[in-house]
Amino acid sequence: MNRVVPALALVVGTTALALLPGCGRPPATRKSEGGDGAAAVVRPWEAAGKRLRKEPDAAGTKTALALLNTDLQAAQDAPRPAAATPESLAAVAALVPLNDADQAVLRESAYTVGDAAYLAECLFLRDAARSLEVPPKVGATPDQAAATAADRAFAWVCRSIYLNSWTAPVPGQPGVRQAMPPVPPTYALRRGYGSGLERMYVFLAVLQQMGLDGCLVGPPEAKDQPAMFAAFAADKKTLLTGTPRGPFWAVGVRVGGDVRLYDPWRGAAFPATLAALKANPDAHKAWFEARENAGGVTAEEAKGATAFLAVPVPALAPRIATLEQQLKGELPVRLAVDPVSLRNAFQDPKPAYWNPPGDPFAYGRVLRTFLPVDEGGTDRNPPGGRLTDQYTRSQLPSEVLTIPAELRGNDEAAERVRALMAQAYAVAFFNPSNPNPRERIERGQFQDAAVDLVTRQDQFGYGLERLRNNQRAEPEIRAWAEAARELYDQQGLAATPEARQAAAAAVEDHWKRNGQLVQLMIDRVTAELGHAEATFLLALCKHEQAERVQARLEAATGPGAELLKRDATDAWKAAVGEWQTYAERAAVQARFPGRADHVKALTARAEALANAK
Repeated sequence: MNRVVPALALVVGTTALALLPGCGRPPATRKSEGGDGAAAVVRPWEAAGKRLRKEPDAAGTKTALALLNTDLQAAQDAPRPAAATPESLAAVAALVPLNDADQAVLRESAYTVGDAAYLAECLFLRDAARSLEVPPKVGATPDQAAATAADRAFAWVCRSIYLNSWTAPVPGQPGVRQAMPPVPPTYALRRGYGSGLERMYVFLAVLQQMGLDGCLVGPPEAKDQPAMFAAFAADKKTLLTGTPRGPFWAVGVRVGGDVRLYDPWRGAAFPATLAALKANPDAHKAWFEARENAGGVTAEEAKGATAFLAVPVPALAPRIATLEQQLKGELPVRLAVDPVSLRNAFQDPKPAYWNPPGDPFAYGRVLRTFLPVDEGGTDRNPPGGRLTDQYTRSQLPSEVLTIPAELRGNDEAAERVRALMAQAYAVAFFNPSNPNPRERIERGQFQDAAVDLVTRQDQFGYGLERLRNNQRAEPEIRAWAEAARELYDQQGLAATPEARQAAAAAVEDHWKRNGQLVQLMIDRVTAELGHAEATFLLALCKHEQAERVQARLEAATGPGAELLKRDATDAWKAAVGEWQTYAERAAVQARFPGRADHVKALTARAEALANAK
């Protein structure tokens, strides 16, 4: 596990004591942020909280925890991160199945790069949870308020992630694809599609930030089954959900002494609570036999329904509890989980924890497994072969990765153009260095997202305009491609260093002098696709804004309800307008699996509520 301890920490921890024997460490200082160069005394926890408020992304959390480690080395009087003891570690391991790597995570004394990744994920979900907050309806009991909040969060998860399980080509087997493992919650959200299990993971993560207790529900034997468990129908041949379903068929939330259940494939709550379903599953025979029951659970299986708990491994570390407590004033976020208290909150029989030691993609360790080592994970594959790289490539439309016809047989030029096409699309919609438009929507930053997406529409709209204004450029592109082929051939045949250098310069000059033609090749592929994607996301943004107004309306009473009714109608009409605009541009995305059905459902809801009396 990489530790976020910069060299400065070692300097402070050794030379300061040598310089001032018997006097303890001097107060932590750093140059004033005011720019006057003066040294200012640093209060480590307060400084970390302020930095995280400004930079809550992965890069920001990594920097903040690195500086926190440094400052804590020097600030003798500051509260220290709690450390795991052999006794506390044994107590956790008695409840939660842990492998050696999990226990190493819990034993760390300083904050790690992995902690920074976990913190960034929690801050993302915290923003999402806050955007969903609505004061409970007057007269609602705490259990009713919890159930309503959970319903709202589950609906948001299903709107944010449409069903389309991640698959990837099998190397050396053209046309054959293989199922890929679940990704961490925030990565599923940024992608916008995923499996039923990924919907479950996201729901658990957002429930944590809402202060609600989530669980997974499946058969008793699910405790030892992996995330990639393949469930089959009664015929023992049909693979349920089309890809490995995982061991669970429902996700739940504790409401009072019972568990409210949700079907992530159907995108709806079960017609009964866990206790009621187990007691009389036959009362809901129609639910189990419906075509929409993609998860495949039967009434007979429901009799043995068993709840399991799942928590991120870092959440069990004592230092994470200290971090949550110390950040509370500046940045309230739920980071730590007490496994005993969580388990005791459920009725008997108490649920067990699901974290099979041999499963790298169980909810508790999926983030660590997914990330490369330098980002706090354990993926040691070389760049290009890492899970994060495969994840990024999987989001690129196939057209973006297709070699232009004019460049077939010219590998060097083809790869360069393909990289430029991929870059144009990726930077617009899922640049990992900045919040992408979808992330802004999911964090509730609707105004920023809308401005960003209008800019993207303009960007790709200019590409469409360039294509309209250069409809006779095809012969020029072919001529450029043929000249490029000849130049690359000459470069390959160059016999001396001087000749190779001259040939390389000629190639680069050819690219630079014909930048407009190269741009047109990029526009042919990305302009229409990018314009449609920006339009889709803008419609989704307007839809989510309308959902927030609708939620407030449904909780409102008295005179304010009538005003909210007008606001909701206007918001839904705006959403309908954007969905209609997207419908005019959606044909280019017809090969996006699951997208059309998702849009159809969202459009129908927007139209119904826009016309509600």
